[in-house]
Amino acid sequence: MTTLVTRDSLRDLIQNPKQPEMVQHVVGKALISLFERQTKDEQSSNSTTKHNGIGFAGGDAKGGSLTAKFYLKHKRLEQWMIDNWIKINTKTGYPRLCKYHAQLNEIALLKQDMKHGR
Repeated sequence: MTTLVTRDSLRDLIQNPKQPEMVQHVVGKALISLFERQTKDEQSSNSTTKHNGIGFAGGDAKGGSLTAKFYLKHKRLEQWMIDNWIKINTKTGYPRLCKYHAQLNEIALLKQDMKHGR
């Protein structure tokens, strides 16, 4: 199986973007993808009730959901919203968003398959 999104590739995309404004779109689109994996109840309550490894982890559900909704509505993010997701976790050395790399890779692979009619 091909890997499109790894923890390292996501970190590099966030920390070394080709264009600085690209970071907000990477973060916004990633959060939307995770938000869409939440159940309808979780989406409306900005929480995680099913701890199944799909969508946001419990501690990220409210912030992730609200930020995804903001991006959907405005097509942009405030800098503090971006900073929340690109801040380096001192334990892992990776930005917060990188903990979702496996899910984002699954999503990218599904989109690639759909694009190629598989």
